[in-house]
Parts: sequence; C-alpha cells; structure tokens
Amino acid sequence: MFVRYYVYVKRARVLGPRKIVVEDVPVPKVSRSEVLIKVEYCGICGSDIHAFLGKHPFIKPPITPGHEFSGTVVEVGEDVKSISVGDRVTVIPQLTCGKCYNCRIGRYNICRNLKVIGCQVDGAMAEFFSVDEKLVFKLPDEISLKEAALIEPAAVAVHAVRLSDVRLGDNVVVLGAGPIGLLTLQCAKLSGAKKVVVTDLIDFRLKLAEKLGADYVVNVAETDLEKFVEEELGVDSVDLVFECVGVEATINQAIDVVRKGGQVVVVGVFSGKTPVKIHLVQDREIVLKGSLMYLREDFQRAIDLIASKKLQVSPLITHVVPLSRVEEAYRIAVEKKTEAVKVLVRCS
Repeated sequence: MFVRYYVYVKRARVLGPRKIVVEDVPVPKVSRSEVLIKVEYCGICGSDIHAFLGKHPFIKPPITPGHEFSGTVVEVGEDVKSISVGDRVTVIPQLTCGKCYNCRIGRYNICRNLKVIGCQVDGAMAEFFSVDEKLVFKLPDEISLKEAALIEPAAVAVHAVRLSDVRLGDNVVVLGAGPIGLLTLQCAKLSGAKKVVVTDLIDFRLKLAEKLGADYVVNVAETDLEKFVEEELGVDSVDLVFECVGVEATINQAIDVVRKGGQVVVVGVFSGKTPVKIHLVQDREIVLKGSLMYLREDFQRAIDLIASKKLQVSPLITHVVPLSRVEEAYRIAVEKKTEAVKVLVRCS
C-alpha cells in the first residue's frame, strides 16, 4: 500500500486573520467508502481570501482550506467500486444532508445543512486528502491536473449562467474580472450572449478579459459605466448583469446599469450586511437572484467544456507556489491583484 511509507504529512492551517501555517499531521485514514487522494494542485479562491483576512461570514478558523483541487488516487476503501488507484480526479466539495426540502427537490446546493469542504470542514490544501467516493469525479485525459484545479470555479460560472436563463442575443455585463468573472464571461458567450461587457479596476485583468472574448472592457475607476453602455450599446440595452465581486459598490452598480425588467445575478461573496438600492429593484421590476455553488450536472458540464477547450482556464493561472510557502501564496492573492488572477498551491 503506497501510503504505508508515510507517517506524517503536511497541510495548511488558517489559525486566524492573516495567520496561516504548515503543520504535520498523521496520514488521513480511509473508511470503507472513501478514497485517499495525493493532492497535486489546490486553488486559492475569493472565499479562501475572505477567510484568511477574517472577513468570511461562514468560515471560522482554525480550518484547513482547499475546495478547488486535483490529484491522483493512491488508496481506496474496500467498498469503493467506481474509483481505482491511479485515477486522476477532482472533487465536488459539497456535503449535504439529503433530507431537507431543497435536497428532496434536487436543489442540494442550497441544502439547509450545507457544509463545504475547506469552509465548514477541513479541506484539501494538504499533501493527502481522504473523501467519500460519491464526491469524486474522474478526469478525462484532455484535462491536466493543473487545469483540473479550476473545475470547481468553472462550475460556479456554469451554474450562475444556467440559473440566469441568458437568451440568445442578450447583452450582458460582468462586474469583476477575477477568476469567477472571467469564467462567467466565457460561459455567457457560450450560452448565446450577443455582447458582453466586463468591468474591473485593474487593466491587467481587463486585457485578459479581452483575450477571453469580452466585446468591451471598462475600467470603472476611469470610465462611467452607465454612460459607456448607453453610448456603445444604447439605452435600455443591458438585459443581464452578473455581479462577481461582492461589495456594495458593484451590487448597486448592477442595479443602476441593468434595464428595467432586467436581471441581476449575484455571484460574488459578500463579507456581511450590504445596503442595496432596493427601491430601484421594486420600481424597475428588476429580478435580483442569488447563485450559490452548483449542482452535479454543472460540475460535469464544466469538465466537458474544459476538456473540449471551449472554456479556457489555463490563462487564468498566474502563480503556482509550493505548499511549504503557502503564506506567500495567500499574500500574492491578497496583495498583488495587479498581476495575480488565480494562485495555485502545489501540494505534491
């Protein structure tokens, strides 16, 4: 058995605001229904950054982060049937109760008792990670382990766009050119959006948005978005806005720029209570909709799109840092937004 040579392995641990360490722990045990994964890459996402800064409303340290990751199976429990040693895999990180109303109707992504690996339970930013077989997805040969670490955020974008019911010929604005915004841009185009405008405060990210298919990019620190849209697309032209930042300014900007009767989909994670121009939502009959995570079909759709090269994820990867320097990885993600988009931690 491969893991018998290991007594202790390393994992990251967020202890409090801006405090993350690497510690030695015993090799994870594998139950009858679990597999043990040798983790290769683990992404740092917006939620991880909020937790690192002590600002995430639903993540309480100490916690081992890591919910977007890839690796190779090195051990399987005796009841495991669909996964074998040597399989290259990723994991859908949702732990659901299966009993609440939303679980019963198939909306388990908003399970009443939802827990997320790396958020409410320890995650996979470690050399090895054990998880139930039912959460494991095999990777097609067309996807590298590095690309596979972006399947989870890609599924977030797939779900948000599917939830929006974007229609052929719609004009769309994506607020925020971080990883989720850049993936949402691509998914919106794949779903038939006519014109997509992407905004941000950082030109580096906006240039990447252009390369990934944005029809227009707007640095909102320099340009008034409402005026820009009216001049380029026309009055009452924005059918749909995806808010992919999670701050007061952008959710209210979304409400301001969308046409009457349009739709705003909130994908960004907010750190707490946020004042919203609800009077305009009512007066303009704007549909305001939240989007949380994904369903299994969204996860598989993300895999298929990446494997077929229709959804580009490699251009988002700007930094790869070893687990031994995990604090540096987080500081890059927090402090170097002018040059960092997706930071991966190499765990192997």
